[in-house]
Amino acid sequence: MKTIKILALCAIACMLAVSCGKKKEVPVVEEAQPEVYQPRHEHIVVDLNNIQTYNYYNAPAAEAATSVAVNYDEKILYQPVKIKYGYANGDTYTYVISDQFSLWENEAGRLRVVSDNEGTVWLQGQTKAGKFCEFVFYGDPKYNGKKIKPNSYRNLPAGEIKYCK
Repeated sequence: MKTIKILALCAIACMLAVSCGKKKEVPVVEEAQPEVYQPRHEHIVVDLNNIQTYNYYNAPAAEAATSVAVNYDEKILYQPVKIKYGYANGDTYTYVISDQFSLWENEAGRLRVVSDNEGTVWLQGQTKAGKFCEFVFYGDPKYNGKKIKPNSYRNLPAGEIKYCK
């Protein structure tokens, strides 16, 4: 019986030694993954009911656009016209002029659409109601509020835009 007690005490001592000797598990902290930027794609439809004769639209972002594309079909008079700005971070911003607007041709037969390397776009035409209007869209905020002098005859096929002081 003494032997059983001694063996029991040894077993208890061994279990205590083993349980005290175990290393505590340290919770693994996962490193925060950098959040991946999700590009934004915004668009605005130009309200032709509230337009003036001359309509200026400031740059849609604080940084300059890296690209601009003007989409229209030269053969269709009244159609949507889209001006799409692209940015370095993948964002896009699109202006849509509805099919109630038609671009005019100059005397050389070219549509009155001019864009430059600064992201400025100039359009001239009329609404279906017969109202003459011009649109100027800026792609670089440094030109916001500046008047321009477009020329659809020079620097073909892009045309030319001069900024007034």
